[in-house]
Amino acid sequence: MTKITKNLIYVVIITLLVVISVFVIRHFINKNPLDVDVADIELQVKIERFDKDLQHVFDGNAYENIEGLSKKYQDFFEIYNYDVISIGGPENASYLTYLSTFLTDYSVTEATKQVEKVFSDMSAIEEELTDGFKHLVYYYPEIKVPRVVSFIAGFNHSVILTENYIGIGLDKYLGSDCELYEMLEIPEFARAEMVKEQIPIDVMSAFYESEYPFIPKSENLMEYMIYNGRKLYFLDAMFPKFDEARKNKYSDIQLEFCKRFERDMWTNIIEKKLLFATDYLTIRKFVESAPFTYEFGPDSPPRAVNWLGWQIVKSYMSNNDVSIPELMEETDYQKILNLSGYDPKYK
Repeated sequence: MTKITKNLIYVVIITLLVVISVFVIRHFINKNPLDVDVADIELQVKIERFDKDLQHVFDGNAYENIEGLSKKYQDFFEIYNYDVISIGGPENASYLTYLSTFLTDYSVTEATKQVEKVFSDMSAIEEELTDGFKHLVYYYPEIKVPRVVSFIAGFNHSVILTENYIGIGLDKYLGSDCELYEMLEIPEFARAEMVKEQIPIDVMSAFYESEYPFIPKSENLMEYMIYNGRKLYFLDAMFPKFDEARKNKYSDIQLEFCKRFERDMWTNIIEKKLLFATDYLTIRKFVESAPFTYEFGPDSPPRAVNWLGWQIVKSYMSNNDVSIPELMEETDYQKILNLSGYDPKYK
């Protein structure tokens, strides 16, 4: 082996070592700290099709079928009757008449047809919910994972929670191009979020809001934006592999607006002294669904300050030794802001 050949081999080896080192360093630097290993957690979410079971009530002996549904779905069945479709319970002499009227209503029958098409296969949603609940158990080992059921409610409910159940209103997730939504005159910006990909997000959002209700001290914009930003951080922990746009119910263009104009949005709020505004009519323009965030112009996405709140919470978690449960229990939103060190830069 000549000296030149040896030198070439050394160069190749050194180059490979440098490449491998750079890859390893980048891997650890860019690794999402919320992307934890949940492979050993034994859990499998199966969506029980209450909506299908209910459709067969009048096949055969209706009284026996109702009794079977009551035993199978327990408190969910009661809440569905009383609170979701508001027809009362089976003890009511007119119950079966009311139920038949509901099931044969035009909007319900059409919704049922669409649900059968869109949700013929629930395996992908079950897989994502399983991953989400595995992460929930990772952070909260003592938690009892509820049964998950699907229902149709005449477009009245997206997700409902009981002590033992999470119910998913499938007729609220038929797709942004669903003709029924146009007939119901649901605004385009709202229809954009009524897609089945949002079911896992809405399930965990409902869980967050149930376990950690908003407890403000002053009910100002800052508290709303950090509470909602904390919810986004919770979703990030439950679904670390979901892309950022999906967790925010944004398009890629809407997300890019937030990233590009983060500093401008924050400066706008500070300079106009809106951070501690308590007028709810003002606050709702920032935090609720709409075509856009009024203060930031027609090109902005809705709920843009919630995204800013998320950035504040992420900064807080990066700069403080705080666990996920500790963050969720913290209701001093001013403290989170103060300790976040949040200082967005111009892009």
